[in-house]
Amino acid sequence: MQRLPLVVFTAILTTLVAVNIGSAEPTAEDQIKYRQALMESMAGHIEILSYMAFNKIEKNEFYQSHADALASATAELKWVFPEGSGEGETDALPAIWENLDDFNTARSTAEQAFAGLRDAVAGDDATAVIGAFSAAGKSCKGCHETYRVEHEH
Repeated sequence: MQRLPLVVFTAILTTLVAVNIGSAEPTAEDQIKYRQALMESMAGHIEILSYMAFNKIEKNEFYQSHADALASATAELKWVFPEGSGEGETDALPAIWENLDDFNTARSTAEQAFAGLRDAVAGDDATAVIGAFSAAGKSCKGCHETYRVEHEH
């Protein structure tokens, strides 16, 4: 008999949490943190792929999955720069939202470049992978030079 109140309480609590989570509006801070996590994951996949592509370690069965994840993450960039997410602790410059058409062109170029890298890895052509890495790197640089706070190295 005493278990029924606990079951009812758990069901109510679960419902309240689910409703609260489902209806919560993302804050600018959360959007920035999500964007930063996405960028960090992209940097990790780039580093891992480069070790394999440039024969620093042996290619393994995860080579393609890193290229796929990187292409997916780059495609997701179109969603992580909403209006209002440039304020706070972010390296994103206001120029993104001031020149949104140009920024979206640069973002689209990066998306195409990383899709090309994914396809080159799938084709297992070392020369094509190196060329695709070069195009991807240029696309990153093109965006970061204009739309990201420059850090001293």
